[in-house]
Amino acid sequence: MNWDKAKDVVTLALIPALGWVMLTMRDIGDLQARYEQQQAKIMTLQAEVKAVNKRTQAMEVQSAKIETKLEALGQQLTRIERMLAVYEDARD
Repeated sequence: MNWDKAKDVVTLALIPALGWVMLTMRDIGDLQARYEQQQAKIMTLQAEVKAVNKRTQAMEVQSAKIETKLEALGQQLTRIERMLAVYEDARD
């Protein structure tokens, strides 16, 4: 009789424990799936950041070239202004 009661107590204790284990395993599976999704998103975002960095570097190079050309145009404009001033003075 003692063994039957002990078996019933163990059975009653194991059923909720097994349920908890099964729920925990399901939750771990859900978390792992979310982790993998987040990992894929991170990989995608890292690739996008690299692409943006490359574009930014290219734009910086183009910006530097434009600045150089603008400086050269400014110098030419200054020379033209001086020539016009000399021409104006010579006409007077």
